[in-house]
Amino acid sequence: MGAEGTIKIAIAEDQSIFRNGLAKLLNDIEGFEVVLAVENGQLLVDAIETTPVDLALIDFRMPVKNGIEATKEIREKFPEVKVLLLSMYDDVEFVELAIENGANGYLSKDDDAEEIQLAIRSAVETGYYLNDRTSKMFIAKMVHSGKILPVFQATSGIFNENEMVILELICNEMTTQEIADKLFKSRRTIESARTMMMNKVGARNVVGLVMYAIQNGIVKQK
Repeated sequence: MGAEGTIKIAIAEDQSIFRNGLAKLLNDIEGFEVVLAVENGQLLVDAIETTPVDLALIDFRMPVKNGIEATKEIREKFPEVKVLLLSMYDDVEFVELAIENGANGYLSKDDDAEEIQLAIRSAVETGYYLNDRTSKMFIAKMVHSGKILPVFQATSGIFNENEMVILELICNEMTTQEIADKLFKSRRTIESARTMMMNKVGARNVVGLVMYAIQNGIVKQK
């Protein structure tokens, strides 16, 4: 990262309005700096040769060199650069394609500023970002296969008995309200426990908790 922990970001997006709007949004966030904003994957790969970046936001569909092709080349030439693919799609097939080809995660073009900021920080700090809509079974598959290699601040054995129960239910696709109903607790209590667990391992969303549980063998997928 740059001076004082600034995350240097590159954007590759062929639609100039979206590209310029995204660059402005990110430059207005403290700790972010867009140092490259180009219209296709080839220009991006060429520019990174002389302008180091921490993370690249790459559109899935672009002329000359598309997002998948650019991601694969960046992974080969600049393995330290994190990549998030941008797309209008938000299904398992697209996510799997992104991860299989070296992306650290993906963002939907419909995601809001808070989600984008979360995704960038998570990718840079932990090496991955998947949103909470992503299937837990898919996450387990990616972690077990080594396609996603998350980095956490803590080791196993840090959760108490109550947290372990909640974590298992989260990993089994249960919503916060369903967990609260099953355990006869309030929704606020479950949300508080979830936040505490996330803080313990340095996860930025529920997906991080699931990855931590799978990676450390805490919870077995059914």
